[in-house]
Amino acid sequence: MPAVRHSVRAAKATPAAAPATIRPAETQACADKRERILAVAEDLFNSHGFAGTTVDMICEELGVTKPFVYYYFRDKHAIVETLAWRASVACLSTMKFPDDDRPAHAKLAEGLQRWVAASVAHFRSSALAFRVTASLRPEFRAELRALANDFYADLGALMEEGRRQGTLSFDDTTVTAMSMGGVVGFMYTWYRPDGRLPPDQLAERLTATLFKMIGLRPSSASSKPRAPARHHPRRTTK
Repeated sequence: MPAVRHSVRAAKATPAAAPATIRPAETQACADKRERILAVAEDLFNSHGFAGTTVDMICEELGVTKPFVYYYFRDKHAIVETLAWRASVACLSTMKFPDDDRPAHAKLAEGLQRWVAASVAHFRSSALAFRVTASLRPEFRAELRALANDFYADLGALMEEGRRQGTLSFDDTTVTAMSMGGVVGFMYTWYRPDGRLPPDQLAERLTATLFKMIGLRPSSASSKPRAPARHHPRRTTK
């Protein structure tokens, strides 16, 4: 599957365009303050949009002055990039199975569960990343594409291995993988966290839909998903 295998695996190294999360020497108190900024900003971005949210609004909600925010983030673009990066890493590192000799269909079943669960859990930041793509720096968009390319390379490799082993059934690998990505990736256009289905039920039904797309039997996913291996280091620039 040439289109999927053109992966940018350099994402395993520390990306040059990366915004900061927690600096190596940062205290827990500083980390907590950073998280407060991120949480408030995420709420405001989702309520008012990226363009409609100002640093002044973030400061007012926090009850702080601008230097407090600027100590941790250079501007609101750095805030939204941090939110987008964390959500992207959580969702797009779910197909990593180092030193795992299980059959491909078993790893894929677990990976799909992890992917959907992470996408639901990080829904607001993931949706934000899609909605503000045009406002992101070109180099940061390139880092996100690298993560996505790496994810689809891993997904496609597991799919093809499972098909060779006779445990999966689908036609074109690239088309199927990208169709699965559309099911999950464009969830932000219709999913509402306070809607009809609670998050766990939505994740279960979405996962079942992905299973059907590749002919994967539900019995292949009887075990509880494990936490994904972390192959993408935190971004370190301020």
